[in-house]
Amino acid sequence: MEVTLTAQAEEALRRQLARSPGRAPAQIVEEALTEMARRQASNPEKTPPSRDFHAWLGELRQGVEPVPDLATETFRREAIYQDHD
Repeated sequence: MEVTLTAQAEEALRRQLARSPGRAPAQIVEEALTEMARRQASNPEKTPPSRDFHAWLGELRQGVEPVPDLATETFRREAIYQDHD
């Protein structure tokens, strides 16, 4: 398999190679991918995949009453503290 890196990814790989002389670029990339997969497997509910993000938000909204638009007056200092003399 061949992979084309972005300029940022290539620079990150070069920095990692400089810190770890003697390691192959493929080994560094493989370790990074393995770590990323491990993190996703240990926290599957924390971060939904980006392609499913809007569907996930739709699920969150199901069964929830819409929040009414509140007048600007509601959030003025005088309105908040009107009962605190």
